[in-house]
Amino acid sequence: MVTSSEKSDMLGSTTTRPENISLAAPKERIDYTLVEEMFSKLAVDDEFERKQVIQEISSHILEMAKSELHSVKLFLSTILRLAHRAPFTEVSEGMKTLLGDLESLGLQVPRVRFRKGPSFYIPKDKVPKLDDTKSEVWPIFRDAFMNDARVSHMVQVMGLHPLYLVHWVQAHHHLMRECNGVLPRHFRAYIAIMASARHNCLYTVNLLEREFLCFGGDQEWLEGLKNAPKKLQNLATVNNILCHKPWALTSQHMQDLLTGPDSWSRPELTQALTIICHFHALTTFVLGCGLTHEIDSIAGHNYGSSGYCTPVHSYPNSPQVDSGDDDLLGDPENNGNPIMFEDIYTRLLQEDGSPRLIQDVNHQIFTDLIEQQATSSGGSRRKTSALAHYMMDPEMEYEKYGTQNKTQVEQIFGEELDWEEMGYPCCRNLDEVLADILNRKFENIQELTYHTMGGKENIDTSKLRSSVWYYVHRLWGIYYYNVDYSMIQELLPPGFRNYIFCTTCMPEQLKEDIFNNWESKRGFTHSEKVHFCLIIMEARFQAEYCFALKALSTY
Repeated sequence: MVTSSEKSDMLGSTTTRPENISLAAPKERIDYTLVEEMFSKLAVDDEFERKQVIQEISSHILEMAKSELHSVKLFLSTILRLAHRAPFTEVSEGMKTLLGDLESLGLQVPRVRFRKGPSFYIPKDKVPKLDDTKSEVWPIFRDAFMNDARVSHMVQVMGLHPLYLVHWVQAHHHLMRECNGVLPRHFRAYIAIMASARHNCLYTVNLLEREFLCFGGDQEWLEGLKNAPKKLQNLATVNNILCHKPWALTSQHMQDLLTGPDSWSRPELTQALTIICHFHALTTFVLGCGLTHEIDSIAGHNYGSSGYCTPVHSYPNSPQVDSGDDDLLGDPENNGNPIMFEDIYTRLLQEDGSPRLIQDVNHQIFTDLIEQQATSSGGSRRKTSALAHYMMDPEMEYEKYGTQNKTQVEQIFGEELDWEEMGYPCCRNLDEVLADILNRKFENIQELTYHTMGGKENIDTSKLRSSVWYYVHRLWGIYYYNVDYSMIQELLPPGFRNYIFCTTCMPEQLKEDIFNNWESKRGFTHSEKVHFCLIIMEARFQAEYCFALKALSTY
């Protein structure tokens, strides 16, 4: 928990008043600290202790229900979440029993809104079960619960790739939870809210709003950026640029933040930039995999009479399968030519590795890739964001590199933004521990392979995986001399490139059909789709982060 003196050192004194916690929540103060204190007691490794805690919580809440009905309602959504999403069977069963007991007392209890599980796009039976103690990923789920008394939908879906998940959890925890960070934890949570809002990602914003309050944040800030300290407001311009056109970030932007009134120190700004890039990239995964809202978020449950209800259109980022909304990016051919798995598989086998790098031709293909994508995507316009109160210039959207000045296309070379040569040393000078954590994470996702493809075994997918990685960098205008862009053009059909483009640059406009067009029954498995989404997320993070580090290091 952040101390009052720690907050005053950073921000000066602040006032607190009742706040609308979530976009659809009642206008009343919700003390999530009480919820956190009660249910964090479940985060113990000993089964006997957990059962004791379950009994204590149940007895306390049932006694409270007899006299303080309003207070009990504060805990209901968390009880519901734990009844359905816990890595320990006794926790789930205990919370289900408690809900039943409360209902028998005449209390209206919430119901889970979405029957689909943690993702709209991925069937529940294709995602690792939280309570399968024999699975490879269960120890990670257990540790996540030990830290937060929660296994988020993000972690559960990433659990399809446990070797990667270990590194992601470590990086996320270091950024957001380590007590020895230069920024207070409520400050980090608010910066993450600002970053997530750029892509209208209500899923992460809801989690972060709760985290912000649990870390001692002022509810007034959640009314909008205008109520946050000027120091945070000053960060909005850099947040916008990094999200939509990171190549435009300059040392002047860094100077504006590091000097003058309400200025940042260099270590503070480094951590802030890392959080911004981390959450911009994370929203591509959340929206690219169609994650459902956490059960205890306002969009994740309802008080209807039936056990489940279907997704509603009033909540942002709930994928609209049958909406017919042309502004949501779907397949570039409109009626959905599927991405042909066999075509990719055949081309992958035909790749002989022979050199084809003729620079003039290679650079023309590099230019054509983005021109073709801009045409096929139809220039979908950005919708008004439900999270606009956390933004400056909410209408700003992705800008293709070189749109304003065609001669710019040749100015960004990958060698100038290379992680190993530029990014890692720069980050290490500022935060040695963070640099090493990120380096291991990048190495893992770039090397992660199962030598399979759509059920076929002993397949070398390195060219396909690197094609996805470098295509994401291409979308940010980064050109590598030693990358064969004709290989990217051949291995990534237009439909596949459209998914990568939409997920990387405007994930808030994604539509379910673009995910399903990967032909899961005859081609890529759901696990492989998630693997590709992880590659996209990390490729975007690395590219965006290197732009930020370059601007910071040149000031």
